[in-house]
Amino acid sequence: MISHKFAVGDRVQLRLANDVDGMPEDIYTISRRLPAEANVCQYRVRRVQDGQERVMRENALVMMTSKEEIGRAHMKEVETQLDLQRIRNTAARVRARAGAPRSQGR
Repeated sequence: MISHKFAVGDRVQLRLANDVDGMPEDIYTISRRLPAEANVCQYRVRRVQDGQERVMRENALVMMTSKEEIGRAHMKEVETQLDLQRIRNTAARVRARAGAPRSQGR
């Protein structure tokens, strides 16, 4: 019988051949163990960033082992969110300037 490598609640990261850094959105939490298919265990996982759920095969996942790794991934997520907020703020300023009447003094 095949046994699961990960437990419910474990934090895992998606393993991709072209993935170098590991994006914050690739961090998942195991929400359920599923039966094996073709002798490969499967899991129901939830993406940490946005809560999206999907089914993944065990060979596509890597354990997030150290708190430092999780902290690094979380910092990347925070930096990404701050960058998005800066972009939104800049766009709002541009829209506000475009809609504001121009002063006669300039």
